[in-house]
Amino acid sequence: MIHPILCLSFSGGFIVFLLTTIILLQHIYLKQIPNVVTVKQSLPQESSNVPLKQTNKPIACLVFGGRLGNLMFQYAFLHVISKSKNLYPIVPERFELSNYFALPEYESHEQNRRRQECDQIQPMELERWACSYDEKFPKLATNKSIYFHGYFQSWKYWAGYEDEIRQMFTFNSDILEEAHDKLSEVLNEMGYEDSPNDVVVAIHSRRGDYLRKDLKEFGYITPNASYYLNAMEFFRKKFHEKRVFFVAASNDINWLREQLGKEENIFFLQNNPPFIDMAVLSLCNHVIMSSGTFGWWAGWMSRGTVVYYKHLYTPGSIYASTFRNGDVMDFIYPGWIGLS
Repeated sequence: MIHPILCLSFSGGFIVFLLTTIILLQHIYLKQIPNVVTVKQSLPQESSNVPLKQTNKPIACLVFGGRLGNLMFQYAFLHVISKSKNLYPIVPERFELSNYFALPEYESHEQNRRRQECDQIQPMELERWACSYDEKFPKLATNKSIYFHGYFQSWKYWAGYEDEIRQMFTFNSDILEEAHDKLSEVLNEMGYEDSPNDVVVAIHSRRGDYLRKDLKEFGYITPNASYYLNAMEFFRKKFHEKRVFFVAASNDINWLREQLGKEENIFFLQNNPPFIDMAVLSLCNHVIMSSGTFGWWAGWMSRGTVVYYKHLYTPGSIYASTFRNGDVMDFIYPGWIGLS
């Protein structure tokens, strides 16, 4: 039996798709606002990739599943493996990420024409670890159609392509503008002065479905309040000569407010769609992430110091087996700091 395993993204319930006998198949001109925002999106607002026109190349297909953070890992993998193997990538019809990001333009007729070819590709290439790098994929033959199944949640799959991935995952202009406006309003409300003496740190807390009994037994862990307090203190000490402001988002914002609401200079985002929260968090100088891929991407896109929760899984659990030999370093980006 193939275990459906993933490092889940933020916002929404536990999303798992099963592999059964039938495989079912993310600079506008920015308003002048605090520099904590403007320094973060230095890449063009629109993708410079030329449209992918009709081609007779072999194709690369992938069973997409999960929410925002999961889809981003899958798409980054598909994009890079397609380039390295000279394949034409096939994306789902009305692909969700294209609503948020300046992805390469795919000629719709060509995609529709060739999407049906995916079901003809056998056997399917399955990942061995959802949250670790699998060396077998780069070793696959070039110029041969491939159908992938997995979550591919390791930065190592696109090491060397970071600038290209950042460009692809530049939020669309309307999302960027709304995120900038929200962050500017929040910072102004807290007394941010657009000064080198002010630092803004994002906090992401993943809870919600992670508290369910079945997911706890599966091995998922969500940090308690002491982790966030320790991480906040880490940044206060790191920038002890500056004022540190915190902007927090969560799928359990009431719990987070109860735990951290007495802390100085903190604002709790609420009532935003996930992509707006991710955009706002990614515009901050630094990030405190918890569990899952949503906070991972917010941290990576911030380009700042990222603090992560050291205990990502319950030892000996099924979820632990998605990290090869229990090692999280294929998932955690180099230079990030683990705290508990």
